Amino acid sequence: MKGVCFLVALASIFLAPVCLPAQAVWTLEQCINYGLENNPQIKQQTLTAEQSANLWQQSKLDFLPSLSARASYNLSWGRSVDLQNLQIIENQLTQSFGPSINASVTLFEGMQKVNTMKRYRADYRAAVLETEQMRNTIALEITRAFLQVLLAREVLVTAEKSRESVTRQHELTRKLVAAGSQPYSTLLEIEAQLASEEVQFITARNNVDLAYLSLQQLINLHPGSGFEIVAPVIDVDMVQRQEVVRSLYASAVRLPQIRTSEFRLESARHALATAKGRYLPTVSLSASYGSYYTNPDRDNVDFGQQLRNNRSPSLNFGLNIPLFQNWSIVTGAKNAKLNLRIAELELDRKHQQLYKEIQQAVADASAAYSRYRANEQTVAAMQESFRYTEEKFDVGLVNATDYTIAKNNLFKAESDRLQAKYQYIFQTKIIDFYRGIPITL
Repeated sequence: MKGVCFLVALASIFLAPVCLPAQAVWTLEQCINYGLENNPQIKQQTLTAEQSANLWQQSKLDFLPSLSARASYNLSWGRSVDLQNLQIIENQLTQSFGPSINASVTLFEGMQKVNTMKRYRADYRAAVLETEQMRNTIALEITRAFLQVLLAREVLVTAEKSRESVTRQHELTRKLVAAGSQPYSTLLEIEAQLASEEVQFITARNNVDLAYLSLQQLINLHPGSGFEIVAPVIDVDMVQRQEVVRSLYASAVRLPQIRTSEFRLESARHALATAKGRYLPTVSLSASYGSYYTNPDRDNVDFGQQLRNNRSPSLNFGLNIPLFQNWSIVTGAKNAKLNLRIAELELDRKHQQLYKEIQQAVADASAAYSRYRANEQTVAAMQESFRYTEEKFDVGLVNATDYTIAKNNLFKAESDRLQAKYQYIFQTKIIDFYRGIPITL
């Protein structure tokens, strides 16, 4: 009985995965969230932002005084001199111990620390925005891959329907040839078309698999048979939106790619101020407290009493005026000015690039919408033409070649319509992104 129970338990362990429910289908939002959480580039950029945060924090801590403690213990052998009796003592061991504590603070250094802190603050904010920019770029790539899967699946459905239509026509033609109503050559041509439809169907199915693989790789999900995406309800009767480039640009100037360049420009300004601050004098304050102990001591004073007797506190003010530093300060200021100019040009370039991208996105959306509407009319015309050709082919008024051409033209028109549809959907998502609208389907 125990053996039977053991076998049942063992079988339940191996069969448990089979009984588990299938993985839920993924929405676009789930794919984007998963991809952003597991993308290694985003993780690296996040660590870079943390490094910038550490530099900013350290620049604030640099305003605090520095404090250090020091202690030394020395042993020496050989002849020593008794200064009181002016005698040389042969082969005597001399010991000395000197502890001290030191503190120093910079009172003024041309506002270098203040500008350095502001510079690192701007660098940190730029690094955070670069992370956000990377997240936006990856989200758009995932959206494109998601729509590519939907396109591939619709093309597969179209290819399957086309194959089924030719299969029915093949059965009808075979019967007509058997009855003597059609020549045998017609059956051969239909069989060739059916083989072409099968290749077309297999290609479409492979494209679906490749589209799924690309999406899974993009979101860093291990490829598996359990991955499936939701096919959202998308209005086919799309209405073209009249987009104004200037209004989109006004909304998009707050995107991370622009704000990042603005903070880099701010960082360059503070770096220039820091470089100019090196021309100015530096005023510092330092304090120390120390003592020492020696053995042998001429008065035979013990360790603790010597440390109390030999105390030496000090307070120092320092002034450092840079007179000549091998032109390093001048060179540093010149390079800081050049870096500032580079940052200004980079910001201008980013503005121009953003404006061109918005112009291109609006133009691409308009072109995709026009292609979609034109392909809709083409599909309607091709469907009617194919229906008419199929009816004539059934009664022997047209040959199989004409039937094949009509069928291929219909499939091409349907494929072009689907491609234009999803291209337009993707372009509208890009425009929504420029508006600051989250990407959803």
